[in-house]
Amino acid sequence: MRSERASSTTLSYVLSLSITAILISGLLVVGGDVVRDQREQTVQNELQVIGQQLAADLMAADRLAQAASGGTVRIASSLSEGVVGSTYTIDVDGTSGTLELSTTNPDVSVTVGFGTETGVTSTTVAGGNLRIVLVGGSLEVQHV
Repeated sequence: MRSERASSTTLSYVLSLSITAILISGLLVVGGDVVRDQREQTVQNELQVIGQQLAADLMAADRLAQAASGGTVRIASSLSEGVVGSTYTIDVDGTSGTLELSTTNPDVSVTVGFGTETGVTSTTVAGGNLRIVLVGGSLEVQHV
């Protein structure tokens, strides 16, 4: 009868450890998804803010270009070089008046609109320190 009790205790111990391991694994998987989702949301929010800053700088350069009428316009735009440890690119589409900011890790993209009377040259630049210059009658975003 004693040998039955010993195997019962050992079996209970092994089952308890197995259930605990399964529960901890489940928590780690769920926790990883929550962290990943939170990171993507943070990247999206940061890209949105950066896009709005650049759009405001473009519109300020446009107002200066309208007032300067043939003069020189040059605005420095100091933006973050990365978001949550990732680099990003900015696609400036002068035709549609949009900025598309995107990262590859995580794969997040944000579009911000802007309105200018002066034409804007379509280009792609890396995030970081930029300048907006008036070149040949249109505004151009350049990486510094």
